[in-house]
Amino acid sequence: MTEPRSIHRVAVETIAGWILGGRYVPGTTLPTEPEIGSSLGVSRTIVREAIRTLAAKGMVSVGPRVGTRVRPRGDWNPFDPDIIRWRIALGIDSTFIRDLVELRLAIEPAAAALAARRAEAADIARLEKAYQAMAAAEDVEADWMPADLAFHGAILAGTHNQFFTALAPVIETVLRVSFHLSVSSRDSARSSLPYHDAVRRAITERQPEEAEASLRFLILSARRDMSEPMPGEAADGTRH
Repeated sequence: MTEPRSIHRVAVETIAGWILGGRYVPGTTLPTEPEIGSSLGVSRTIVREAIRTLAAKGMVSVGPRVGTRVRPRGDWNPFDPDIIRWRIALGIDSTFIRDLVELRLAIEPAAAALAARRAEAADIARLEKAYQAMAAAEDVEADWMPADLAFHGAILAGTHNQFFTALAPVIETVLRVSFHLSVSSRDSARSSLPYHDAVRRAITERQPEEAEASLRFLILSARRDMSEPMPGEAADGTRH
């Protein structure tokens, strides 16, 4: 027997697939709950819960006399892990990659510079531990990615800035997407190890400018691994 939670998940992903696939575009109204339930072979309660889940993600709105309406994509939560996963499954375009890289470049290099100035002994130890775990990683998904997330999390913590540290969940989500797009094997993961080492050394040696430049280079190297340079972009990720 299928667990209720699994039925709910299938309903959510099916309706989301209708929306992301263009069956129901922003501004249009979804079928009624009984119609969706009949189409999916589930109860009206399951449909209602699925709609609530999608509404919480900003994908739809529900109102009296207007039904369930698909909201503009700009209203969707861009950091929601499910939305990101669904978008990746449908294929990522150059705009998505550009926006992802621009967000990282706007936040992480500045955080590295602050960490080089402010990181305390515990922060440095956390950074070192994460780096050593990356160096020793054997399995990309099970070992490298958690260590990579811990490495970047240690940098944010090392800023001792309440707003940078509050961005940790956002950066983690962005890093997961970047990892998915740029890392295809253990070898490709380990090829970025020298870039991480340069960031680590700059922070531990209290070199803010070097830390900022090294993390910027790390992001741009990941950008090159994601795809070929976009039109108007040089091989090093800069505009020309």
